[in-house]
Amino acid sequence: MSLSEFERLLETLVTGNARAMLTLTETPESADELLHMLERAVTVGNRRGAPLVEIHAPIADFPDCAPTFWHVPIDDSSREGVVRLVFERTQLPTAA
Repeated sequence: MSLSEFERLLETLVTGNARAMLTLTETPESADELLHMLERAVTVGNRRGAPLVEIHAPIADFPDCAPTFWHVPIDDSSREGVVRLVFERTQLPTAA
């Protein structure tokens, strides 16, 4: 999947209305490509009110992912060989 296709998919999927999950069955070809995808995912999620709350990535293939995105929990998906991104709508506090 090209980066432009990924960005269009994010814009369509992440609405901020509910929990959303995106699974890429073909992992990016390079760590740089994955990092760019994760940066875009963080940006789109925050803008839409549904921040990126989980990342599942094959850590063996992308060892630099965890230190770079320390603020989002990262699970190892090496066995599945996929990249999965989970977005969740933030609940705003209600007035008393």
